[in-house]
Amino acid sequence: MAWLPRAGRAQAIPPPQPPAQAWLATSDTTPPWTNRGHWNFGLQVGYGVENAIPSNISHVNLLIVQPQLGLIIRDFHRGPLQRFEFVTEGLLGNAVHPGGDLWGDSLFFRFDGKGRRNLMPFLDLGAGMMHTTLNTRVPEVSGRLQFMPQAGFGLQYFFSPQRALVFEYRYFHMSNAGIQEPNDGFNGSMLTIGFRWLRRPRPAPAERAGR
Repeated sequence: MAWLPRAGRAQAIPPPQPPAQAWLATSDTTPPWTNRGHWNFGLQVGYGVENAIPSNISHVNLLIVQPQLGLIIRDFHRGPLQRFEFVTEGLLGNAVHPGGDLWGDSLFFRFDGKGRRNLMPFLDLGAGMMHTTLNTRVPEVSGRLQFMPQAGFGLQYFFSPQRALVFEYRYFHMSNAGIQEPNDGFNGSMLTIGFRWLRRPRPAPAERAGR
């Protein structure tokens, strides 16, 4: 029976491979918050309201647009932080009530927490200065030059690689730092929603050759 052909050996079927565009943060894929270089970009829209305490009588409501430019200072591999950034944020807005406009810029320290799959928490601490006409309608502020220290925390949801929706709550104070009297100022709360762009990493040479 030596002349009979041997039965063909069963060939092992390779396991299915994940698609080339897989982006969830697993042990063998690139996390979606990976950034090429140090710069990133963002845009937020916020709505702020004056806190309802006895000295705040004007019931200020602010609608604000905030373009952002971020500079990544350092990524961390250990500890609770994922990343530390400087963020410069423009401020363009209007007082829906009682009226008046405002424009200026703020500088923030941003602390990004460790990401989980497509979610990353963050904390913002910073302050800004602005030109405003609120002083013509709001007795709590004096003069057109105002300062705005702020603190906020939020969540970034990466719906695709290097692209995230951003949700944030901020607490802020507005006053003129004693430049002009009276300088009562007021405190407020703000909710923002926005979009963040990170720069996509360049593909590895093997990936470029396979395209």
